[in-house]
Amino acid sequence: MAEELSQAHVLIADDAPTVRQSLRMTLAQCGINRVDAASSIGETRRRLRNAQYDVVLCDYHFGEGMNGQELLEELRQSGELPLYTIWIMITAEAAYEKVVAVAEIGPDDYLIKPFTSALLTQRLTLAWRRKRFLKPIYDKINEDDIQGAIAEARALIPKAEGFRGDLMRLLSSLLLEAGQLEQARMLFEEILSQRMIPWAKLGMAKALIRLGKKNQAESTLQAAIVEHAQYVDAYEELASMYMADGRLDQAMAVFEKCLAMTPNNVSRLQKAGNLANMLGDSAKAKSLLEQAVKCGGNSSALSADTVLQLALAARRENNSSDSEKYLRLVKDIARKDGTIKNKVIDLIASAIYEGKPQLLNEIEVYFSHAEMTQEMATSFIMAADLVCPATVEGEEPSGEAAPYKWLKHIAQRFITTRHVSGLLESAATMRPTWRDYIQQVGQEISDLNNTGVQCMLKSEFIEAIDILLPNAQSTCNNRLMLSASHAIVKYIKASDSIESKERNALITIASGFIDRLNGMIDAGTHHSLSQDLQQLFKS
Repeated sequence: MAEELSQAHVLIADDAPTVRQSLRMTLAQCGINRVDAASSIGETRRRLRNAQYDVVLCDYHFGEGMNGQELLEELRQSGELPLYTIWIMITAEAAYEKVVAVAEIGPDDYLIKPFTSALLTQRLTLAWRRKRFLKPIYDKINEDDIQGAIAEARALIPKAEGFRGDLMRLLSSLLLEAGQLEQARMLFEEILSQRMIPWAKLGMAKALIRLGKKNQAESTLQAAIVEHAQYVDAYEELASMYMADGRLDQAMAVFEKCLAMTPNNVSRLQKAGNLANMLGDSAKAKSLLEQAVKCGGNSSALSADTVLQLALAARRENNSSDSEKYLRLVKDIARKDGTIKNKVIDLIASAIYEGKPQLLNEIEVYFSHAEMTQEMATSFIMAADLVCPATVEGEEPSGEAAPYKWLKHIAQRFITTRHVSGLLESAATMRPTWRDYIQQVGQEISDLNNTGVQCMLKSEFIEAIDILLPNAQSTCNNRLMLSASHAIVKYIKASDSIESKERNALITIASGFIDRLNGMIDAGTHHSLSQDLQQLFKS
């Protein structure tokens, strides 16, 4: 064994004391003595936050609740597990081979019990060599230099030898992240022409989605699922695709299949819970989100927004003990990280906890911020319903004073479809006057957008820009920003006599809109508009 590996810092994660002791002895036989242990999921998270480990040996069946695979996925997605750290899964089940074969985020290796110190040494040495080979790429990723990471990966191809598969997988994911979609698609195609690898099939589907080839992407995902029934990541990508298309019932059905296989995955539980809320199934949403909190514990994957939704549900059910418990937890989570999102959620929780509607005034400044989400806006309306004075019969809405100025801003910002309007209206279901006002403002936004689009259809691009652009800028409404971007692109393409200053200003505005819309609109539409703007920049 390499001398540097003998100095490795190792974490053993297993709930059985005898197994922890046995692994310590096995590692000692391998020459490794810098060893810590964790006996629970929560302790494993804490140790990984507080120390740097070169190797984690984790039991697959980690007591009750979350298993080792679910924990690994959470830690990799949150970035709490460094890219350099080796993760080896230990299990007594040969069936784990089927799980890991189709895991998008898999361990560096796995061992089936019982195993010898010689086998552990062999697997550790190979994983160590692989990590050191890929280190130049990891260094660039950690510097947020994706283009540099791609360059390092390409430079390593001639030296890849036994690590070519790992290198190609990393390079293809980097190309996707960098938006080099055609190059990513061609690389996935090349990989699949040699061997049908599940991760390459999923990668191909992701590239096709972003290229706007949704039918091909759906067929690719469906085929991956047929070939590998346990491919949860393919299911999740399909669910996300259905959600983007507004096929919410189909997305929920797919998420339920995911959760049947990974019932304690905190991220998926929260996504499915939020989706259930969107579908109006509050009982299912509550059940899923409660499970997320139960499994989440001290996980960074547990969102303060999730716990806030549970607090609001408990308050509406007059369950004060649960409401207070969840509100305290919301504030604990939100105050760990001073993001705009968490500041808003903390203020909402404080307004409910203290019964002070004036605290909601402090959130107004964030209504247009990119971190303010539709879920947070819905929670805001529900909180306002709980803490604001009762509506007076015959009350006339006024967009100049609270609460109507809040409702106006929220409706202008978030209503893009009748469905979204219905979600916001349902948050104010106990206040008919509020509900009607939200609907009215949403209709005004829809009418405004339709007027601008009609101008575009008649090639009246200047008129379309005059209508759409100032309203898109003032409301930050996704639908208006998208339509304004289309109008700008069409106007510039159709005109040869635009002054350079005006042209550059419009391109800059549209580029800002498109950056903000990333992940908020159909991936193919986003990619197409981005390409159009890049060409306009160059011409």
